[in-house]
Amino acid sequence: MTFRTAADPKRRAGITLTEILISIMILGIGLVSLATLFPIGLLRLREAQRQTRSAYLFESATADVAARALLNANSFTYADMFNPANAMWYPAGNPLGGNPAGSVRYNPLIQDTPYYGGDAYDTAHGGANPGASVPTSGGYGLPFAYDPLWRSQTINTLTTPPTQGTYLDPLNSLGVNLPEFRFASGNPTSTTSFLRADPSDTKQASADGLQRLTNFNPLMSSASAVAAIVNSTFVSPEDVVWQDPSNQNYLVAFVGGLVGTPSPVVPDLAISANVPTNDWRFSWMVTAQQTNGSNGASFEGNIVIFENRPFAFDSSTGAVAGETVVEAVYGPSNNVAASTASASYGYGVGADRTVLLRWPGVQIVGITSSPQPDPVVKVGDWIADVTYERSQSLVLSRFYSSTSPLVGYDNPLNKSEWDNLPAQRCFWYQVQKVTPAQLDPQLGAQGYRSMTVYVNSPLQAKTLLNVSNGSPAVLNAALICPYVVNVIPQTFFVR
Repeated sequence: MTFRTAADPKRRAGITLTEILISIMILGIGLVSLATLFPIGLLRLREAQRQTRSAYLFESATADVAARALLNANSFTYADMFNPANAMWYPAGNPLGGNPAGSVRYNPLIQDTPYYGGDAYDTAHGGANPGASVPTSGGYGLPFAYDPLWRSQTINTLTTPPTQGTYLDPLNSLGVNLPEFRFASGNPTSTTSFLRADPSDTKQASADGLQRLTNFNPLMSSASAVAAIVNSTFVSPEDVVWQDPSNQNYLVAFVGGLVGTPSPVVPDLAISANVPTNDWRFSWMVTAQQTNGSNGASFEGNIVIFENRPFAFDSSTGAVAGETVVEAVYGPSNNVAASTASASYGYGVGADRTVLLRWPGVQIVGITSSPQPDPVVKVGDWIADVTYERSQSLVLSRFYSSTSPLVGYDNPLNKSEWDNLPAQRCFWYQVQKVTPAQLDPQLGAQGYRSMTVYVNSPLQAKTLLNVSNGSPAVLNAALICPYVVNVIPQTFFVR
């Protein structure tokens, strides 16, 4: 009798079920690994495209600023000679000083005023307070946002017929208080902002927003004139799409109601009207300030690149769509180094790249009436310190320890620099790390939520803190705009 063993070569060995399952598991791991490469590749491709388009737009923007003399101070104080009837770009007039509204010409690069355009902030700032200004004999000019594209895409429905590109009335000819819609303002349509009142007084936080300037022709209200200059300058010129002008799938919520316009983000590919327009997926603007308030030859600032930026008024928040402003503590810490100017105030220790973002997130009767949803902040996004106090008297009381002579609060951690200044600023930071949103440790009982972000560079200005508990002595503001894809520093020269 012959017995076969397991080692007998004549016996055909099969594959067990266990081996099959192990093989399937190995194959599945490999397929899953390959599958994850596709979304990662798409993300990398999208990011590469954004960076490439940002580089193109940066070069185009730099050339346009120089070639068109967009930052020439004379073009802000005097309109072009083709419009002698409207010779002042930024008219002002102090009613208490005897000057009728719109009778005084001013330069918005170094001056601001609460009376411009029937300002909605007039009540909140006491009416008689002079606007922010800088010394004409040195020092930086005021930060501003040069943003004609947003202005060109908003429509003033209070005029008959509605006019494009006039979201405010420069001469206040209608006799109404049209909102200015300043860049990164807390709430431009109301004297009560959704930011809490500043701890040092009973008025709102210093989040009035930068002046949103343009020196393009103010009488250029027709759509064709706007498209010929503004849209061809501040949007991506690489792609052309076809868009039906009768398309109503994009509604602009504005003062007078909803206005239908062709979509600037998702174009209608219907070609019945054969209207070629630029692709508005990528656009740009400038935030900058004069290097010297008495010399308008050079500016320091940034070219800000947007992707799919909305051009609308958000009636739910009373602000420009896509521009969320929250309270910010720059350099938060419970360990505070006191300033020699005041033993009660100082700066946080070990928080040179830390920003605490805080907002009313829970409705509590009598405390927070309009809670905000948690803002979307991701790694790689950009935020901006947009603290901008336009009342000069509040600048002196909130930001200076002594007004005669002017003395700020020195930071012993930074060679005694006055790190809480300037009172008007626009500093951009890229986010490197974000903590989840939660009830704020200090103000959670009042319905406030907060998150901490860590940025890519040392803070250029820090929040003044109370030595006793680390709470902010003066509120600062932060702009959260997820549509910003790149911020490129640039020095501009005007000849």
